[in-house]
Amino acid sequence: MNDGLAREREGFFASAKVVASLTMLSRVLGLIRDMVIVPIGGGVLADRFWTAFSVPNLFRRLFGEGALAAAFVPVFTEVSEADGWERARVAAEEFGGRACTSLDDILGDEVEAVHVCTPHNLHADQVVAALEAGKHVFVEKPMALVVADCDRMLAAAEAAHKVLMVGQVMRYFPVNIKVRQLIAEGAIGQVHHLMRRRYSYFNPSEGEGIRSWYMDPEVGGNAVLFAFGTHEYDILPWYLQSPVVRVYAQGTETTELYRGQKDFYCAMLTHANGAVSLLSQSIVCRPGAHDQFIVGSEGTLSMTNRELNLNGEQVEVEGDTSDGMPNQIREFVRCCLHGGEPDASGRSVRHSMAVIEAVALSAERGEPVEVT
Repeated sequence: MNDGLAREREGFFASAKVVASLTMLSRVLGLIRDMVIVPIGGGVLADRFWTAFSVPNLFRRLFGEGALAAAFVPVFTEVSEADGWERARVAAEEFGGRACTSLDDILGDEVEAVHVCTPHNLHADQVVAALEAGKHVFVEKPMALVVADCDRMLAAAEAAHKVLMVGQVMRYFPVNIKVRQLIAEGAIGQVHHLMRRRYSYFNPSEGEGIRSWYMDPEVGGNAVLFAFGTHEYDILPWYLQSPVVRVYAQGTETTELYRGQKDFYCAMLTHANGAVSLLSQSIVCRPGAHDQFIVGSEGTLSMTNRELNLNGEQVEVEGDTSDGMPNQIREFVRCCLHGGEPDASGRSVRHSMAVIEAVALSAERGEPVEVT
């Protein structure tokens, strides 16, 4: 390990940004044997991920009646090092876990997989370190801030023969699964264009927790593209099962809140099959909106994350967005234990990151950019 990476690892785990991680044992009944998975980092995403194990009704949805999550109780609060360590210690004693203060300590022999939910600029090095230590990795989106780091992560996963999955949870929403199925079955004929918008007001300095790093492009990347766009630019080619080959994008800096970075993007995406997607995003819009129209030669799908219509008639969808996190966790665990590649594999999601990189470049140059 080089000195710079060592300092980054130790500095991160000794800072106020992340308290500690606990090694937890999950009795994943129905999946042959127990599996040790460790959270690296903290915050809302980590909390949602591990809640899927610790809340009985969600776990039953994962593995059936009678299944238990024995001891998934990490610490997620961003507090001082001393306070954080005490919370970790108490939780470890209560649930039989082990409190850790460094990445090297976490990557012990008994650990089989890690869940990386740290600030975006730390993903690549931590994922590579975990893979090189022989661990399966589930990394929250974005996979990384540059495609070159995605390639580095993929190379490490291939060399280690381990699972690398990215938290593209929207792929696992029942409504999105249904949309993809209908398109594949030809329910609206040949798809010609998709129009999608995601508008919200996102102020990381408000609410619980310290999330100011979202405002720093060096740490979080552009907030529109990397906090939210990672979902949007991923789901469009996923629906069509057709990659994006060219983008043309424009962006603006609208408010004082995001001075120094664009808070609005509009992008036209050309797919390999000839379809065109139009994606519009803002993180300074009140009220918000999140919806889409998909127009084909024989019909139209219109949707939100909660409702789907085919030519104006509602389509019944079993389940809702709360199923997304358990669905992706189940796939990750099964791939780790039984082999196979998850749908949201690093290899698949690398394309989404290349699209985002092309969008940023197109907006900067004011011209179309080919996706490679």
